[in-house]
Amino acid sequence: MNIISIIALIIATVIPLVVLYIIYNRDLYGMGTFRLILLCFIWGGAAFLFASGVNRWMLDSGLVETRDMVVRFTAPITEEILKGLILIYLVRRPQFTYFVDGAIYGFAAGIGFAIIENYEYIFNNLGAALAVAIGRVISTNLIHATGSALVGIAFGKARFERTFGKARFILGGFTFAMILHIGFNNLVTRVRSGLLLIYAAGVGIAGLSVIWGAIKRGIAEEQTWIKETLGEADRVTAGEAAAVQRLSDIEVILAPLAKRFGSEKASQIEHFLLLQAHLGIMRKTLEKLPDEKMVKSVELEMGNIRQEMDEARKVVGTYCMMYLRGIFPEDDSHLWGHFEDVITERLASLPATASGSLYSKLEAIRNESDHTTAFDKLG
Repeated sequence: MNIISIIALIIATVIPLVVLYIIYNRDLYGMGTFRLILLCFIWGGAAFLFASGVNRWMLDSGLVETRDMVVRFTAPITEEILKGLILIYLVRRPQFTYFVDGAIYGFAAGIGFAIIENYEYIFNNLGAALAVAIGRVISTNLIHATGSALVGIAFGKARFERTFGKARFILGGFTFAMILHIGFNNLVTRVRSGLLLIYAAGVGIAGLSVIWGAIKRGIAEEQTWIKETLGEADRVTAGEAAAVQRLSDIEVILAPLAKRFGSEKASQIEHFLLLQAHLGIMRKTLEKLPDEKMVKSVELEMGNIRQEMDEARKVVGTYCMMYLRGIFPEDDSHLWGHFEDVITERLASLPATASGSLYSKLEAIRNESDHTTAFDKLG
């Protein structure tokens, strides 16, 4: 093996991993644990080995007549099913909260599959190893990742549905993934012009953009969940909840804390806020889950998070927590809203003779009683 082949193998490994890392970091709240991401990645590699065996068996047994038919039709169906099997296990776990997690888990499985497949193609084409590696990482690899991410999104949606709804979403997810994969394979096997790489890369990047947009939308929904659910029930102050809702600006939030208490303490605070975000998201899932067993598993996980959160609060320290809450003081706008409502009511009740400027009307309110202050009147 020459240096060019080694460079090709490095490209075929590193670039897909970088793309996976970027997608993984899109999860603002980090609900998908690194351990589960790694599990999906490893499963993706294993799925390639299983799929290769199934594809060879189909040819040898005569179920499919030619290798071209395998590549264009049967392989995409087999591969999408095998890549997605890991999601059947993960979807019932409490860490699988929404379709954002499904997209990332599926994407990891697709990347694991793609990297091992890259090695096979490179070793079979050592004379053009570099071209094969570059062409695959910007096209085929993205299709594999996109297809299994679509299945993951479908599982995430199905999690909150009952029997018929679950089947509808899951079958729909697999169908879309297979159609995408079949369409791509037919494109790359039929187009012979010099524009093939551009077409293939365009499809791959378009698929990646769809997953990117889906994750962005899912995170926005999770932000709404946190705003709705996080509060006193989980011993989270209004200031802490406000900080959690601004995790997208975490660097801005942590800057004054890091300056005052050091970067290590700032990292501890970030971990503490992420735990609170997890708690808010899981509390919302309790309202949406139809399965009693899954509800109990989420409740158990929430108890574990509360314990971890209490420990994290102790590590952060009382003084540092007070400083954090001071950055985001409790919203007292409801008090001023009450004052505004009372003033409006009193103005409406004044006699017509009390016309004039706002100040004269307020003066009339004050003069309603010689022994009552304006704030007494407002109360």
